[in-house]
Amino acid sequence: MIEGAREFSPGLRVGAAAALRPLPAWKRTADFLFSQVSFSVEAQLRWRDEHPADMPVYAGVMVLASVRHARTLAAAIPDIALPDELVERVATDRMAGVEAACEQVLALRDSGAFAGVHLIPVSRYRDVESRLSAAL
Repeated sequence: MIEGAREFSPGLRVGAAAALRPLPAWKRTADFLFSQVSFSVEAQLRWRDEHPADMPVYAGVMVLASVRHARTLAAAIPDIALPDELVERVATDRMAGVEAACEQVLALRDSGAFAGVHLIPVSRYRDVESRLSAAL
């Protein structure tokens, strides 16, 4: 599949998405990976250690926008782990998801384990930008 894309368009860089489990051999031929969204830095670092890949890997980080958003994610992505503590914080503080995502981005950056992040700010991109630009 990846080689077919390269044959069709020489010079094309091809990426793949990776769940936080063993990486299929065909995905190891990609030029870069986007790992599945996780709300746990520890889980992302553990996956990176257990499944090394010789290419840039970008960690999936998402802002949890609301309790409804948490329920939708849990129903749509069965293997996503949503910390109860984070869901409870988001229920009482609309900025808790933004704060958690920004903390995660900074922790992943400081770990050096990833080439960067694939940040999904949902509808909170202005809030995320202002907090990250102040921290960076």
